[in-house]
Amino acid sequence: MKRRYWQITGLIFLLLIVGGCQSDAGEDELEGRIALWHSWSPEEARVLQEALTQFEEIHPNVKIITVAIPEDQILEEFYQVGNDGLGPGLMIGNDSWISDLADSGLIRPFSHDQITTSFFNSRNRNLVQYQDKIYGVPMSLAPYALYYNKSMVTNPPVTLDDLLTEARAGNTVAFVPRFEEAYWGIQTFGNGLFDAVGHFTLAESGFTEWLHWLNNAQAEPGIILNVDDESLLDLFASGQIAYYVAGPDKQQRINALIDEENPFEIGVVPLPQGPMGASGPLLNVETLLFYTHASENQAEIANDLALFLVTQQQSIRFLRELDQIPANPTVRVDNRIYPVSNGFSRQARTAVVLPNEIPIDPFVEAGNLAYNTVLSGLASPEEAVCQFGLRVAELMAYTDDEMDLPENCPPPVK
Repeated sequence: MKRRYWQITGLIFLLLIVGGCQSDAGEDELEGRIALWHSWSPEEARVLQEALTQFEEIHPNVKIITVAIPEDQILEEFYQVGNDGLGPGLMIGNDSWISDLADSGLIRPFSHDQITTSFFNSRNRNLVQYQDKIYGVPMSLAPYALYYNKSMVTNPPVTLDDLLTEARAGNTVAFVPRFEEAYWGIQTFGNGLFDAVGHFTLAESGFTEWLHWLNNAQAEPGIILNVDDESLLDLFASGQIAYYVAGPDKQQRINALIDEENPFEIGVVPLPQGPMGASGPLLNVETLLFYTHASENQAEIANDLALFLVTQQQSIRFLRELDQIPANPTVRVDNRIYPVSNGFSRQARTAVVLPNEIPIDPFVEAGNLAYNTVLSGLASPEEAVCQFGLRVAELMAYTDDEMDLPENCPPPVK
């Protein structure tokens, strides 16, 4: 069945390529066919189709063919079909894919006059920039933030001290103590792992202090640090805990699991700040990516379609119907209309964008090791952060001028 599916899909793409080559678009009018891949749910796909239909109404000589592929398969399939020259003109994917896809020659830089507009502010440029080129259009933001149960909490915590006070008072706090999920506390104690130009600033990052805080917090009866995120979500949805750290993708699942006999309203606020400033979770982003081997005509359609999907009108559509947090910086997420989404939108302002040049998997693996060894008592925060720094320095081949390691940490062997 899978082989037959890809035979049919390949035929569709061949027809698209032929159609794109044969089209004779007017100077001011798009014309031709394009494929768009995504991994959205059926309900999300329905809303997406509404937006695409509107684009087709504006450009009646354009036909968009959508292909839904499961989230855990879409990237692998894109590599397979893309290397055969049959990739979709446009794909909704993750910003973390950019470096590998660009290195593989499967996505092209986005070249358009609107790169200089307010949409591509410094944050949005950093999200999709790789080796000084823009490789996509950010569509929606998904930072971790603090969910809370409004029937249990009146005033959610603003600081880490407030969070501990809440936990000690019986309002239990739960989150996953891994690198990506718990990155948010690093810059509450320091300057973060990277400065504005990508310098690895581990010495003053706050990572060591954050691991000390976590190590002490796990001894508090009102703090649950557990890698079983599914169980934590169930505890929150069943009303057994007051606070839960997660991204906007969990909102619909939580609402669906809330007991109808004991309902409660959820709230979302930015994660607590620390002595050095605001929390900084990693900024996960859904991004529109452009296939390298599309025809010139299909590339033109892909460019205009991507920019259409992030306009104010379409961003508000996805916000209103799907709770997606707009990447478009001109869209206001009004707290009176979208109170939950407003919490994530405010959190996105202090979220952290990692340089796309970093190989994310080994980087996260090194970070997870630091969290695991400290919280299991196998290493002190100082030792764990030093080992993390040495692994990252080796991974990135940093020179002394490109990094600042803690004083207790010997320079890597060269």
